[in-house]
Amino acid sequence: MNRLFAFINPIVVVMARSILHRVLSHQVVVLDFSGRRSGRRYTIPVTYLRCDGEVLCMTERNGIWWRNLQGGVPVQLTLNGRSVSTISQVEIDDNQQIAGALRLFCLRSRISAYFAGVGFDSDGEPNSMDLVRAAERHVLITLTLT
Repeated sequence: MNRLFAFINPIVVVMARSILHRVLSHQVVVLDFSGRRSGRRYTIPVTYLRCDGEVLCMTERNGIWWRNLQGGVPVQLTLNGRSVSTISQVEIDDNQQIAGALRLFCLRSRISAYFAGVGFDSDGEPNSMDLVRAAERHVLITLTLT
């Protein structure tokens, strides 16, 4: 899967920053930030939700890039084809909060549910046990617009 993303991510970044952004902007933003120790620039496309004036993103804990966003780090966000300044917060400890955000992602996109390993109950709600298990494997990134 990582090889697939290594191939696809640069294409998504170029599209998100071009006139073609409308194809992706409803579901994908691009995060630009510096590594805490290395100073290396990272450019990462992620799925997102707008919620209460903030941008929520999810990623798996086993990745390492999100660790650079802990502690209120400035992040440039490409949102709807435009660059926006934000401050990041990462939630890794509150699995209930992570599961709540993950539920919103799953309701919005069956693809997000698939990648998170969350199935749906007969009433169309994400399966609560799947959400609990998935929350243990994910982090929630909250980006506040500045």
